Amino acid sequence: MGEFHSVIDFGVEASRAVVPYFYRAPFPINDRRAPKEYQLAGIEYVLARSHALIGDAPGVGKTAQGIGISNAIDAKRTLVVCPASLRLNWEREIWMWSTITNVATYPVFKSSDGISPDAHYVIISYDLLRNSAILDALLDLRWDHMILDEAHYIKDPRGNARTRPLCAPDALPSVVGRITMLSGTILPNQPVEAYNAIRLLDWSAFDRASLEDFRETYYTFGEGFINTFDRATKTWKAKWSKKVRNTPVNLEDFQRRLRSRIMVRRLKEDVLHELPRKQWHPFPIRATAAMREALKHPGWLLAERLYEMDPDAFDRGIPVDGAVATARRLLGEAKAPAVADYIDDLIDGGVTKIVVAAWHLSVLADLRDRLSGHGLVYMDGGTSDQNKQKAVDQFQGDEHIKIILGQTRPIGQGWNLTAAQDVVLAEPDWVPGMNDQLLDRTHRLGQKGDYILGHIPVVPGTMDERVLATAIEKDANIHLALDHHV
Repeated sequence: MGEFHSVIDFGVEASRAVVPYFYRAPFPINDRRAPKEYQLAGIEYVLARSHALIGDAPGVGKTAQGIGISNAIDAKRTLVVCPASLRLNWEREIWMWSTITNVATYPVFKSSDGISPDAHYVIISYDLLRNSAILDALLDLRWDHMILDEAHYIKDPRGNARTRPLCAPDALPSVVGRITMLSGTILPNQPVEAYNAIRLLDWSAFDRASLEDFRETYYTFGEGFINTFDRATKTWKAKWSKKVRNTPVNLEDFQRRLRSRIMVRRLKEDVLHELPRKQWHPFPIRATAAMREALKHPGWLLAERLYEMDPDAFDRGIPVDGAVATARRLLGEAKAPAVADYIDDLIDGGVTKIVVAAWHLSVLADLRDRLSGHGLVYMDGGTSDQNKQKAVDQFQGDEHIKIILGQTRPIGQGWNLTAAQDVVLAEPDWVPGMNDQLLDRTHRLGQKGDYILGHIPVVPGTMDERVLATAIEKDANIHLALDHHV
C-alpha cells in the first residue's frame, strides 16, 4: 500500500469536530428536542463524502445523524438495516427526526411482510436479508440512502450469510445511492474486521488493497501453531505454520486513513458538554402472542380505569398481591426474551457493562438463563449480604463480567455500580423515583463516564407505554424544576 499523504489531514480534524464548520442539516423544529452541535458536525462530515461511517462511541446518538443525512439529501426512499431488536426503535426515531411530512415507515418483521415500494423508510434486520425473496424485492427498487446500523455485523472478511447480501458485487449497494454505516465498534477486536466496511465506503482510501495486502500492512507475522478444521474427521487439529498473524502494526496510519476519508468519530468525553448527565431511553418492543395474552389480563383493564380517573394514582403504589401486580408479572415474563435480545445487541454494539434489574423472580430466572454467556453475576432478595457484595465486587473489578442482574430492591439499595453507564429496567416501576433510585447506583462518585442511560422496554400502543411515558415525563419535569441550570 502507498504512503499516506498529509494533504487530507483536514479530514482527520473534521472527523473529531464537535461543531459544524459551514453546513447545518435540516431537522424538524421541536421545543423539547433538537440535534446536538456534534451531531450536525457528524452529518457535515458524511455529506462531504460519497459514503461514510459514523463511528461515535455507543450512546452518543448516531441514529439521529443517520436520519439527518436522509433529510439533507432529500431522500425519497431510505433502507435501514439493523439488528432485529432495534426495528421499532428506528421507527420511533424516524418519526421524531425526519423532515418528511407524514413520513411513511415500514418495518419488516417476517418474510411474508414483503417490501413496501411506497414507504419513505423500510426497516429490516440483517437476518431477514438472507431471505432470497426479500432480497430480490429490495434489489428491484432504487434506494437514495442505505443506513447500516451496528455495521460491525458485517465484520467477517471471508464472507458469510450475513455479509453476502451487502458485500457481493451484485448485492444491495448496486441499487443504493449513498451508504452510511453506524457503529461505535467497527473493529471489535482487530483492523481486519473493518475491511468489508472499507471496501463498501471508500476502498481507494486504502489503495484498493486486497485482503492479503491489507493483512500484510497491518499485521506482523511469525511462525507458530494454528487450528485447522479437518472435514474428514470433523475435528480441530493444531498445524505448524510459517505465517501466523501476530500483532497489529501501523495503527496510526490505519486511523489516519479511516478518519480522513471514511469515519467521523467522537468519544463521550468529547461531547459531554452537550449530553444530559442522566437520560431515559424507552425502547419499543414488538408485541408477541405472549405479550398480547398478558395484556388481556383483567389487571390491565383495572389499571387503565385507574389511569383514566387519576394518572397520579400509580405514584401512590400498586397492591403487590393485586390483579394489577399479577398482570404486570405476566407481561414481564412475556417481555423477557425481547429484553434479552436487546441486551445482546447493546453488548454487541460495544457496551461493556450493564446493570439489569427486574422485579419478579420468574423474570430474573429467564434473563439469567438467556444472558449467562456474557459473564453475569446475580443477586435477589434471598442472596446473603456477603454474596451480594461479592457480586458487586466482581462486576466492578472483572472485565469479563459484563452484566450484574438483580431484583429491583436489593440491587437498588446503596451499591456502587459505577463500572456501568447503562441500566436496563426489564420491569420498570411506574413511580419515577423508584426507577431513579436504580439509575443512581451508577450515577455517583466514581463514575468516570459521567453519562448514564436508562433503557426501559415498552409495548407500543398499550397501557404499558402510556403509564411509563407519564412516569418519564414526570421525571423530566422534576429535573427541569430542581436541577436544570438556569
